[in-house]
Amino acid sequence: MIKLQSVYLKISCALIGLLAIMVATQTWACDVAVVSGKVTTDGKPLIWKNFDNSSSANQQVAYFPAKKTGPGGYTMIYRFEDGMKLLNKGSAITPSGGVNESGFAIAGTSVYQDYNLTAEPVNINTVLMEEALATCTTLAEFEKLLKNWPYSHFGTVISANFVVIDAKGGAALYECFTGHLNVGLNLMQFRKNDANTGKVTNQWGWTLKSAQSNFIGFHIMTNYNNYIPWNVGQDRKNRAQAILTSLATTKRLSYRTVMREVAKDVNGKQVQEDLSSETNYSTTYCLSRNATRSSIVVRGAASGGDPRLVTMWCNLGEPSVGVFVPFFAAAKGTSDLARVDTYANGKWNDNDDSCLLNLAISTRETYGELIYSSNEGDSIWGMHDNYINKVELAKVQQWSFAIEDVMIDKTASYLSYLASNPGQITAANLKYFSDDCIEYAFQNFTAGAADYFPWQD
Repeated sequence: MIKLQSVYLKISCALIGLLAIMVATQTWACDVAVVSGKVTTDGKPLIWKNFDNSSSANQQVAYFPAKKTGPGGYTMIYRFEDGMKLLNKGSAITPSGGVNESGFAIAGTSVYQDYNLTAEPVNINTVLMEEALATCTTLAEFEKLLKNWPYSHFGTVISANFVVIDAKGGAALYECFTGHLNVGLNLMQFRKNDANTGKVTNQWGWTLKSAQSNFIGFHIMTNYNNYIPWNVGQDRKNRAQAILTSLATTKRLSYRTVMREVAKDVNGKQVQEDLSSETNYSTTYCLSRNATRSSIVVRGAASGGDPRLVTMWCNLGEPSVGVFVPFFAAAKGTSDLARVDTYANGKWNDNDDSCLLNLAISTRETYGELIYSSNEGDSIWGMHDNYINKVELAKVQQWSFAIEDVMIDKTASYLSYLASNPGQITAANLKYFSDDCIEYAFQNFTAGAADYFPWQD
């Protein structure tokens, strides 16, 4: 009887692990990049992430009070996930990325251990991201966190790629791996891909790859790395690589062009070439696709710059349909429109991990079944509809791009003013401005027009 129970237990664990891998492969396929300030038009580094998760369209942004004085408080874009995140941290809050008041910013993407059936349930990459935001101010402190991480997280897994910038000029992509086991103590292995130099080093500081003469100044990664090189995402990486290379060589690489031309890109290999058309276009291999639930672009600070002006631009829906809006960790708060999901009887209510701007973008994705017939997805089988109508998308972008352009221009002007008048850089001023941007975006996006709600100076 005991032997039979043991067999059942092993089978159950295998099935759970297999299910976790199927879920991960179908739903968590993200794209990240880090860009050195040496190749951006404004001299400031940036990170980018498109987050894919078929099973959850909900996204929101909130500020979390400081746990340490140096890093200060932090602002994150996140959703709720149960399972090991809840078990290991006591919270379902699961970030895609964020920025803290010191100007340190991070985003990540999972690298799935398909061969290890029990690894994915104990993969806590997102826990590490939040811990980094709460405790780190520099890349050096982040590397120290990585080295010490396993000693306080026995029996868990880190298998991920993280893009990180700080306000000291640091910019790098870290390939991280705690090994092929998920029990006991497994020390962190990592490869640091420096975006400033192109040099690659390991956790001991040994050089794995010297700087190459043709290195441009950015690193991109999807759901594979040098530790698990056979995983998915090569098509998306190649597409992002081509766009960023073109932007860099033509001296157009900036946070603005990354938001508009990389994050929103809807071009990819077609699943069935003979059935593909501009009105029936598969987004399966696109950077912006039906499973893409949000996008972030963090415009950092140049070395010695004011970290209070570091801006996290968030698109709370499929990037090609939605609009990017600005947030500041130094604002010590976020707009209710980006945090709560209902407004009734004179009260804002935060019932789940969606928000009013997120819901508005999701509604537009399926409005009249013009762009998509559905933006819902299954945790195992993926999205119900992966085919976009690019003709109808272009019609939405005629006014959504105009909304976004106003916010980008107004933000650039305001930050230039603040840089020249540092006495005006206060939490209240930053939050007031960010809230204005988000209300402008929400009102016009909901109305489906660029001029329904005028800009409030």
